This record gives sequence, structure tokens and C-alpha cells, in this order.
Amino acid sequence: MPKPLIHTVIPSRLGSNRVPMKGMRLLAGKTLVEHTLAAVKSSQLGEHVFINSDSPRWGELAARHGVAFYQRDPALATSDSMIDDYLHDFICNRPSDYLVVITPTSPLLTSDDIDGAWAQYQASGCKTLISAEAIQTHCFLHGQAVNFSRTGKLPRSQDLEPVVALNFTIAIYHCDTFRQNYAEHGWGVFAGDISFYLLDGFSAIDIDEEKDFRLAELAMAYQADGDARPAEYSDIVRDLIELGVDTRT
Repeated sequence: MPKPLIHTVIPSRLGSNRVPMKGMRLLAGKTLVEHTLAAVKSSQLGEHVFINSDSPRWGELAARHGVAFYQRDPALATSDSMIDDYLHDFICNRPSDYLVVITPTSPLLTSDDIDGAWAQYQASGCKTLISAEAIQTHCFLHGQAVNFSRTGKLPRSQDLEPVVALNFTIAIYHCDTFRQNYAEHGWGVFAGDISFYLLDGFSAIDIDEEKDFRLAELAMAYQADGDARPAEYSDIVRDLIELGVDTRT
């Protein structure tokens, strides 16, 4: 059986409404896209990589790192552009069996995360996989409780059904399914059976505002010397620690 063709796409813009020039801003000496490129190229899905943008400046960065550049129609790169439309445009112009989209706003995403998502996609038999976070706390929508009942005693958070919140850091699509659904209904992002790949920890940090850059910087600093910072406790419980008392209750 021939090896399937998998295109991995990193969609990029120079900035956003909330963070000007976000795409080219350096974090630990690299742009957000360069952090994502490092993870992608170290994964199983780093063979056919594209930076997808309307700005030719990203073409310069793509050439610098030995990946392809797909120049998107400016009409598909505005703040009003829909992801369904620009992914459909790419799928039609760069045909493949699967499309993997890695959003470059999660700079602490790892190659293990990407490989894990691909393994889950293959095992699940789904047509679409989207990364998400599991939010295990008491949630409301439009004033209505989502994952618990307001009647009775407050349930413990650890007993709640987690709410799956999509973050789209990683998305994987079966191209024929996406294209067919788009032709029939005008959309493709949620086409076919869907599987959710859960991210947590630093990998789930998403840079959307200025404070998110600061959080990512702190996380990277912690990763650099985290093992050198042992946990410290108040002298009030030092005797418990010295006695080796198990306090995990």
C-alpha cells in the first residue's frame, strides 16, 4: 500500500487585533512559528510542511527553515476569514490524503504531542481530530449548569464530567471528507466522525494576548531550570516531612 500523502500546515499572520505583529514577535529568541516548526520537524509529520499566509514575509522565513510556502489569497486572510474557507482553498490547490494543521500560538507544543495526536487519529477511525482541554470544574452556559445539577449539595470537582473545550492547536482532517462536506454544505472543519485530543500543562498555553506571552516566558524559564527548584514548605509542616507522613488525603 502506498504511503499516504500528509501535508502539515502552519497558518500564520503578521499580527492580530489584540497583539500587533504577534507572528513575528520573538519568544526566547524565536518567532512563534519557529517554535512550532521545531516541534513539527521533530515529529512524524515533518516531511511536507507549509507555512500558509497572505504575507510574503512568511515566505522568507519558510525558505530560511527549508519548508514550503503557500501564499494565501488576501481575501482569505482577514480578521473575518473563516477557517473552513482557507483550509478548503489549500486542500483544493495542494491535494493530499490528510491535512494536519498546527496553530503557531502554542509555542510549548512538543513533537510528542503531535505524534500522539496522529496516533490517536489513526487508531480512532475518525475523519476529523481537534485538540482540546478538559475543563473539570463547575461550568455554566447562558446561566444554566452544564456538567452538574444546582439541585442538592455541591458535587466535588473531581467527580464532575469534564467539559471538552476546543483549542485547535492541532487539527487533522481527511481531505476527501472535508472537500465533499464543503461542496455539499459550505463547511468542513467538523466534517465526519470527530475525535478530541486532549492537551494539558504547558502544551495548552495559547498566546492570544500580552499576558499570554508573559505566561509562556515563565513556563519556558521553568522548563529550563525546573529541576533545580525543589519544592519548599512552611516550617509548620516540616516535622511531617521529616517523618515521611503521607499527607495526600
